[in-house]
Amino acid sequence: MLALLVPLALAAVTPDTFLRDYAETRRFQAGRPTAVQLAPGGRAALFLRSGPRSAVQALHETDLATGATRVLVDPAQLAAGAALSAEERARLERQRITARGLTHFELSKDGKRLIVALGGKLFAVDRATGAATPLAVPGLGAGPLDPRLSPDGTRVAYVRGGELHVLDLASNRERALTAGAPAGVTRGLAEFVAQEEMDRERGFWWSPDGRLLAYQETDEREVEKLSLADPLRPEQPPVVFAYPRPGRANANVRLGVVPAGGGETVWVTWDAARWPYLCRVSWEQGQQGAPLAIQVMDRAQQETAVLSADPATGRTAVLLVERDAAWVNLAKRLPLWRGDGKGFFWMTERRGAPEVELRSPSGERVATWVPASAGFGELVGWDEARRALWFIGGSDPTQDQLYVVRDGGPPERVGPTGPASMSAVLAPDGAAVAITRATLREQPRTEVWSASSATAEPLAVLPSVAEEPAAPTTEIRKVGEGDGLWVSVTRPRGFAGGRKLPVIVQVYGGPHHREVTHRPPILQQWMADRGFLVVSIDGRGTPRRGRAFERAVRGDLAGPALADQVAGLAALAKELPELDLDRVGITGWSFGGFLSASAVLRRPDVFKAGVAGAPVVDWRDYDTFYTERYLGLPQSDGAAYDRSGALAAWATPSRPLLVVHGTADDNVWFLHSLRLTDALFQAGRPFELLPLAGVTHLPADPAGVEQLWARVMAVFEARL
Repeated sequence: MLALLVPLALAAVTPDTFLRDYAETRRFQAGRPTAVQLAPGGRAALFLRSGPRSAVQALHETDLATGATRVLVDPAQLAAGAALSAEERARLERQRITARGLTHFELSKDGKRLIVALGGKLFAVDRATGAATPLAVPGLGAGPLDPRLSPDGTRVAYVRGGELHVLDLASNRERALTAGAPAGVTRGLAEFVAQEEMDRERGFWWSPDGRLLAYQETDEREVEKLSLADPLRPEQPPVVFAYPRPGRANANVRLGVVPAGGGETVWVTWDAARWPYLCRVSWEQGQQGAPLAIQVMDRAQQETAVLSADPATGRTAVLLVERDAAWVNLAKRLPLWRGDGKGFFWMTERRGAPEVELRSPSGERVATWVPASAGFGELVGWDEARRALWFIGGSDPTQDQLYVVRDGGPPERVGPTGPASMSAVLAPDGAAVAITRATLREQPRTEVWSASSATAEPLAVLPSVAEEPAAPTTEIRKVGEGDGLWVSVTRPRGFAGGRKLPVIVQVYGGPHHREVTHRPPILQQWMADRGFLVVSIDGRGTPRRGRAFERAVRGDLAGPALADQVAGLAALAKELPELDLDRVGITGWSFGGFLSASAVLRRPDVFKAGVAGAPVVDWRDYDTFYTERYLGLPQSDGAAYDRSGALAAWATPSRPLLVVHGTADDNVWFLHSLRLTDALFQAGRPFELLPLAGVTHLPADPAGVEQLWARVMAVFEARL
């Protein structure tokens, strides 16, 4: 066994200039505007930005009339230097944020005041002058977490010590709104699966008038506890996490409403036995007429309901119930209530593709605002004054376009045109929209456009100081029969044909992610330039192809996804004579790591080598909300888990596999890779295990990132 590994393990790995640049620039994203917010009136844009080779972000502001940009808050000027607490690190990990310095900021509704947190301290910032005033919050060893301004900007709420607090900015006095939670219970924080899987980071919400706060109480005492030990520091005790594995106990969650000035909590009541998951809370987004509304879901995720709640009594009323025989998808920012409370928007897939409906305050369907033909992807926002709904979508799943539906009319395409990947932020009053756009040849660029003007030019471009890599040569095409599969192909620069190229499949292949999009795949270009054809394929289970295409993986996360990787390669080979089907490798991370390991083990006739990063090996060891959505409960659907695991079956002959995993990963735990490599060892199969000491699910250290990708390519260069 070891003899098989020696040549690869001892092979010299020499990082080149590109890898160093790629790592030190945080994948060439350092120096680009992020976390963009537009001030009321559309007159200024605020954003976070680091230096081109720095992870430390400062807060900047661009005047949209003049284009002038200033540093509003520099973390180096703030008297804060404490290390991140374990709770703060965990929240950033859930949000996939690897930058440091300022990572969030809260802008008041009138645009005059900001709140920032740094090093366990809170600061109130006067936007006109940039003056930062430290707030005297006592005992901030582990926080504050998630500071949020009240609607009038006079108070800030946050979680400290697992309890909800409010600080009055005029008097600098703090009030605890909750107290006395036993160990294992927190108030005001979202549980793990809400942050990781539901796209819900928040655990408390101001009422529109600022008199009340709704907050989540999370009881994790019955949730299984997993220990995360540091193998390099065995003298330190392990960190214990409440991590719910499939078929086992979830956190018990309930919603309370408490006066912002202090008082008794009113508990919101609903049929939690039927709908145990609290998925969405809608309140702050509205005005005085907007109700407190929640979206809840059953554990099987085949039924969800929207409920209105009376803050005074806690009683709820069912507004709508949506069902799906496979699963119900959650939509970001939906349900969304109109600001006047006269109805809400809701996303449904009842007719086979996403549509957005307008519903009455009592839940009846009023009209379809975004038809299925528009390819709805994600809500951007609602402009109450102009009755305009903004969203990202399009009929081509490899592209994103910005659309607006004005007063129930047809979708209008707005902003820059051409194939691209895109995200957008709407100003609170709908006056402007910030569009961040990337193409196959161009890195992300953020422009601010007038929301009401038909001009073909943006108001301003938010300045970037990022280093710009050379443009990739990637192309996107659809292959195969019937509906086909979308694939991307990256060739070596200057390749003129006439010879066969070994192939690397860069894969994710799982739900809620598209690998084949119009983004610049700069790492894939570097891989290709070393003499490879780099291919990505989006098969069944990936989004934006309709309900049936996405839900084909129900009950089997491996079979359809892997079959489509094989089918996509075969179809592409018919069109590209340079593609060498006898020399194919595969690599991916997380779900892509699972699919890479499965490919090498199940289809060695196709895949001759693999690198699996942070792979899920047995879905019984992943979290409840993600896994049970696709596979059900292991107690009743054990066969689905058996056929979906990476070790479900393997064929002969054996193929080499490099398994890479961070030992501090609290998303896909290191135990997955240990179980995989132990099984391979016991069976006498070739493998190499590369543990990344102290690394989480997202390798971020530049030296580690550089060495990691050098090692990945060493595998394929040696084997293909």
